Amino acid sequence: MLNFLLVFFFVFIQITHVLAQHPADTSTNHFLLANKLRALKFYKNTPEDTSTTKYRRWGGIQFSGYVRFYLQYRNLKEAYQDIPVAPSVAPGAAPPIGPYKNLFINGYEIFQKQAAGYQEPLVFLRAEGRPTSKTYFKVEYAFDHQMSGLIKDTSTQPITGVNTPYNRRASLYRNLQFTGETYTPYGTFKIIAGGGVNWYRLSPFTLWSYEYNDDLFERYPWEPQGSPFKRYNSFYATQNIARDSRWAYSGTQGFIIEAKEMPGRFGFSFLYGKADNGTVFQSYRTRTPKNMLAGRVYKWTGNHRLGINYFSQFGADSTTAFFKTNQDIITGDASLNFPHIKIYFEAGVGRYQDSVISGNDYRLVYKQEPSTNRTIEGVNFPFRPCLNLELSSTKELTFIPVSLQAYYIDKSVVNLNGAMLNAANNRALASVSYVNTPNDVTTLQGVLTDIGQMANNRWGVNLRHSDTYGKLKIMVATGISQELENIFDTISFMHRANQFTRSRFSFFQSETGPYRRLVNAYRRTFEKVAITDFGYENQDYKKGYNTIDLSLKYKLRVFNRDLILSNYNTYSSIQDRLKPIPYFNDKAFFRIFYTELMAFLGVTKKVSLVGFVSHERNVGNRWTEQADEKGDQIFGPDNRLAPSLNRRPLNQIGYGYGAGVDVSINERTGLFIRQRWFSHKDLHFIRDRFSGYETSLELKIFF
Repeated sequence: MLNFLLVFFFVFIQITHVLAQHPADTSTNHFLLANKLRALKFYKNTPEDTSTTKYRRWGGIQFSGYVRFYLQYRNLKEAYQDIPVAPSVAPGAAPPIGPYKNLFINGYEIFQKQAAGYQEPLVFLRAEGRPTSKTYFKVEYAFDHQMSGLIKDTSTQPITGVNTPYNRRASLYRNLQFTGETYTPYGTFKIIAGGGVNWYRLSPFTLWSYEYNDDLFERYPWEPQGSPFKRYNSFYATQNIARDSRWAYSGTQGFIIEAKEMPGRFGFSFLYGKADNGTVFQSYRTRTPKNMLAGRVYKWTGNHRLGINYFSQFGADSTTAFFKTNQDIITGDASLNFPHIKIYFEAGVGRYQDSVISGNDYRLVYKQEPSTNRTIEGVNFPFRPCLNLELSSTKELTFIPVSLQAYYIDKSVVNLNGAMLNAANNRALASVSYVNTPNDVTTLQGVLTDIGQMANNRWGVNLRHSDTYGKLKIMVATGISQELENIFDTISFMHRANQFTRSRFSFFQSETGPYRRLVNAYRRTFEKVAITDFGYENQDYKKGYNTIDLSLKYKLRVFNRDLILSNYNTYSSIQDRLKPIPYFNDKAFFRIFYTELMAFLGVTKKVSLVGFVSHERNVGNRWTEQADEKGDQIFGPDNRLAPSLNRRPLNQIGYGYGAGVDVSINERTGLFIRQRWFSHKDLHFIRDRFSGYETSLELKIFF
């Protein structure tokens, strides 16, 4: 496979090089002629443009990257029973008594002697250069923390999940990637190939990644080079967090061909391979579980851009490759940039099918012509609409800066590689064998979304104002949304307090925690709560969602030093109807409040101090699942949670606070220390509690 990629990459560069040197006659095509003149203008200062100059092969090669050392120590006074360090506890028993300790060095747990942690880069290497003035290449390689050195599976035990030591051999982040780019009179063409992560995006509905509003206390492994306090200044100035340039892109494997600056100001992208939820690319021949085909064609007209997008995942739903699965989305979008208002609009249709028997297989098995849209124990959601409208105005037009979002997404539209959450289809997984198993970490029934975040089987409207008043920066927003259909009597919400810590208790697993309600995704934890006896009384309700956000930032001087203060607050309610404002009483199924305060002090040019405190409060009402006096869930007929005369719903309290120091040893080296204390408890579900502290140290060197 590697040899094939090298040959393909070499042939592509040679062909495009020939095209660049010997373009076709453009005298009858004004677009091609204009582009040719632009290309000649671009090349006029390079010695390779003359016919008598020899090419300088492989000049200007540059190497860059970083090396990280990461140490983390965790001490739990109270722990969930399914945390690896905690002993097993019989159902109904009291919570385990600590302390329980973990020591992770570069992702390897010392006490248990096993790989544990996220697959994050420990060493990252990039080589890039220009073989000629008209071509460009880039090769990237990365090792994650748990690189065990295994070449093949040697364990006789079952391999489950995506985060076991036996899956450390070839993940998305640890293979070669080739990028070649060439400039011609017909446009700029690029090819990206290889088995590594090809980060890319098309449109929010097709290929995209939602950016969560995370705090700045815990560092990401891909933090950029530079002074840490510059990052905090950027956060203060832009209302966002400085992230890796590939953030909001989606991980893919395979091949990408990209063209831009073509005649008529056209461009296009073409992708084939695997999306990040389609497992390893080596299964492309059997299409198990899924292959990906995607693309985009766009055109610039003035300052506006119009495009057509397509995304499809298709393949077999099992290793037998007999039953098929299809997921298709096609949309059109427009980015309109006027002097005082910007408009983004995307609309299209999507569908989802699985357990579909192909025509030839149907004839072979049933000895007759297949019936229309026949499915076997699966679903067949036909093409249904989706749309997203975003408006952003300046104060010259609306007196204050305002942004508005309105969206509508049918349950047929599901895409784990887009910017929307999946709240309606529990079969849209890497494999249908994951349905209703702990490996399903992407189906979030009835999920509460952030303002600006979308989910399928839902419509919503979000309104936001953000502006600067002197040194005070304010962001205030409100959002309402409602289900199109009540598919699940379930609510899902994200824990904000200590979310990174929570997610490391068990990796990429659902049905975790003492009551099997938790879902751990990458660096965040969701919880699912059942709606109980309300479902017996009323099956026609549609859940409504309300959220209010308030963010405040202020910068001042203290002892002639810069101090940045940031406060973020959010309140949400989920109820059985659409409401213009949230409920603040127990008429809501569930109420969620979160607040955090961060402080960043620039002690010197090279030393910064960081402080953090957060509080979370989550409360259910009499229509959600209940606990008895012992803290056990109360079940009724058909294994449903039954009504309780002694109402004891979820009543959760969480805290987190910490301190840290950032030291810039030099321009390319930084030392970062964090100390976090945390606690969580449910007053009624008494086994749902943990407390302790974490200490982390990171040394990062760029080269």
